Amino acid sequence: MRLSTILKYASASLLSNKLRSLLTMLGLIIGIASVILLVGIGQGANQSVSQKMDALGGDILTASVYAENPNDGLKSPDLGELKKLPGIQTLAPFKFLSAKAYFEKNTSKRSILAGTDDQYLGLRNLKLQSGRNLSIIDLEEKSKVCVIGAGIALDLFHTTRVAGSRLKLGGDDYKIVGVLERQGESLGVNTDNLILVPLTTSRYFDLGDDVGSFYVKAENKEQISKVKSAVSAYLTIKKGLPPTMYSVSSQDEMLSAGSDISGSLSQLLAGIAGISLIVGGIGVMNVMLVSVSERVQEIGIRKALGTKRRDILAQFLAEALSMSLLGGVFGVGAGIAAGFLSTLLGFQFAVPALMVLVSFGASTLIGLAFGIFPAYRASNLNPIEALRR
Repeated sequence: MRLSTILKYASASLLSNKLRSLLTMLGLIIGIASVILLVGIGQGANQSVSQKMDALGGDILTASVYAENPNDGLKSPDLGELKKLPGIQTLAPFKFLSAKAYFEKNTSKRSILAGTDDQYLGLRNLKLQSGRNLSIIDLEEKSKVCVIGAGIALDLFHTTRVAGSRLKLGGDDYKIVGVLERQGESLGVNTDNLILVPLTTSRYFDLGDDVGSFYVKAENKEQISKVKSAVSAYLTIKKGLPPTMYSVSSQDEMLSAGSDISGSLSQLLAGIAGISLIVGGIGVMNVMLVSVSERVQEIGIRKALGTKRRDILAQFLAEALSMSLLGGVFGVGAGIAAGFLSTLLGFQFAVPALMVLVSFGASTLIGLAFGIFPAYRASNLNPIEALRR
C-alpha cells in the first residue's frame, strides 16, 4: 500500500472522531507546552542575568565582610590600603543603612539606603537621568545630600524631575542632587529603589564607622584572579579575618553559580512537566486500543480482501504518529505563546530552540512507543475471528 493511501486512511480515522482525537492530543499539548514554557523562562532569566553582568563588566569583584563586631570591620584607612594593591584600578565601598524616606505625607516602603562614595555609580555602570553624582566635597564635609533612583522619586514626588528638591531620611532633611536612570534589578539590588548618601554621612544613621562591602574594579579582566587573591590575602593576613568572615567573588563566578542553580531548577521543573508527556502517551495507546476494538470487523474485511499485515500495522501506527506529531506542533505553539504572555507578568522568556527540537523528537517517540502495540495487535487479528465479532 502506498504511503499516501496509508496517510489518507489515518487522516479519515482521526477526522471521524474529532473530539476523541483532540482530547487525546491535549495531554501531549499540555506536557510539551509546560516543558517549553519552564525551560524558556529559565533560559530567559539566565540571559537577563548574563546581560546585566556583562553591563557591569567582567573586571569587577564584589567583597563583603561579615564581622559581628563593628571593630572587626573595614575602616576608611583599610579602604585606602586596598586601593593601593596591585592590579586595582578603583574601589567603591557601600554600606546598607536603615532609615525611612518620606516627603510630606508620602513614604517609600521599598527604599534601599546605602552609604558610598563618588566611585559607586561608575563601578555599577549606573547612569544619571538628571543632576549630579556624589562628590569628594560631599564626603569631606559629610553633606546631607543624596542621589535617588527613579522609583523613589515617583513614590515620593510622582515625578523624576526632583533634582534640587529635599526629602527626609530618618527625620533629617537631605537635598536630592541627582536622579538615576531606570535600570531595574542588578546584582540582587533594585537600582530604581536606591538612595545613596555619602559614606561619611552614614554615621548619622549608624554610629559605627565600619564598611560592610565594596566593589573593586581591576585594571583589566586578565588581572581579576590576581586582584581577588590580593584582596583575600589582605583580609586574611592584614585584618586577621578567617575565610568564613568574608567573601570575594567575581561576576563570572556569580553568573556561573546563578546559571547552575537556574539550570538545575529548570531541569527539575521540565522533568516534572515531562511526566505529563508519558501520561499523554498512555492516552494515545488507550485511544488506539479502543480504535482497534471498534474496527475489528473493518480489519477482518480488509484482511479478507488481501490487505497485507504490514499495511494494517502501518495504518494504525500512522494514526498514532499523526496524533502525537499534531500534539507536538500545537504544544510547541502553545508553549511559545504562553512564554511571550509570561513576559507581560514580568518574567524573562527566551525561545528554547533545542527544547523545541527535543519536543518534536519526543512526540515522534511517543507515537512510536505507545502506538506500536495497538498497531501490532490490529495487524495480528485473525480475519475469520474478526468477521465473527
